[in-house]
Amino acid sequence: MEAQSQQVTPFAVGIRYGLVLALTAVLVDFLTRIAGFGFIAYGIAASVGGVFVSIAWIVTAHKAFKNNNGGFMTLSQGLTIAVVMLLFSGIVAGLFNYVYLHYIDPDFVDRMKQTMVDFMEQNNVPDDQIEKSTARISEMKMGFGKSLLGGIGNGLLGGIIIGLIVSAFTKRNPPEFE
Repeated sequence: MEAQSQQVTPFAVGIRYGLVLALTAVLVDFLTRIAGFGFIAYGIAASVGGVFVSIAWIVTAHKAFKNNNGGFMTLSQGLTIAVVMLLFSGIVAGLFNYVYLHYIDPDFVDRMKQTMVDFMEQNNVPDDQIEKSTARISEMKMGFGKSLLGGIGNGLLGGIIIGLIVSAFTKRNPPEFE
């Protein structure tokens, strides 16, 4: 009896690899936060690290999907995988952000705010701009619902943008006529 390769759905692959992406992204974010960077270095490190981790896991998920589906994956299947992964990861990241800022390191926002003020004062930024910027950074420490919605929004937006780009390179359409 010949073993058949079991086809998997984009949603199932997205959930499986979304969990791995979420755990990896939280670890990278945590390490970036405890590294003691100022607000600019933290922002750059967290953003670049998050994008690289996301791309790596999306490519890995696309490979797994294609391995289980005859080597083929359409653009829409790749996009579905990426959106599910980043949506799931965004939810976990929102929850992590809330827990981190309210329980693990409640002074994180104040430290970021102070390094931002110091940087802006060194560069002769007007006081009204400093006030606007510090008000915006204070919004980082939002309530549970806003933190979760922020994670969902970031996950959807990132999933669509990164997912389209990565899927355009990793897709392999089945032949139209066999």
